[in-house]
Amino acid sequence: MNTLTILDPRADVPADARGKGPAVGRLRGKRVGLRRDEFWGCWNVVTEEWAKLLEADGARPRIWRAPVVKGEEASVEASADFEAYLDSIDVAITGLANCGSCTLWSVHDGLEALDRGLPTGFVATEHFSRLVRVLTSQAGRQEIRLEILPYPLEGRPEPEVRDIARAAYPALLRELGATI
Repeated sequence: MNTLTILDPRADVPADARGKGPAVGRLRGKRVGLRRDEFWGCWNVVTEEWAKLLEADGARPRIWRAPVVKGEEASVEASADFEAYLDSIDVAITGLANCGSCTLWSVHDGLEALDRGLPTGFVATEHFSRLVRVLTSQAGRQEIRLEILPYPLEGRPEPEVRDIARAAYPALLRELGATI
């Protein structure tokens, strides 16, 4: 009788004792960072709506746009700018995970915020939420705070995107462990 051995190509992922990271707690007075990139107009609309809602709830929103980086010198400058951004906030919301490279960078930046001990929320569209979970798990973070928006989000009429943002805001606060 022949024996068949089946190998599992997946790497062992260490157990994550850190959990989701800290909860926001009381939102009032907190500096909430909303990370944007250069690519998704719909995400600009969502973060604009969330900034208004955060401000109405007593938080101090700060929108930061991740630069398009070309060359080593630009990379060093962008890294310093990102470090200064993280130093200026109490809570990080990073997105939009809505394509391959956007997902990689928003996860990268969210993990940096978590490693600094900031309450951090990742935001993805439905289609890319699984990739976010795979990437964060591979980085040793099986549990994250993830808010999922509909896919496709880009290309919808702006009033519809604003409605989606407003409807998702209470769930985002719950996911972050924020109280008003």
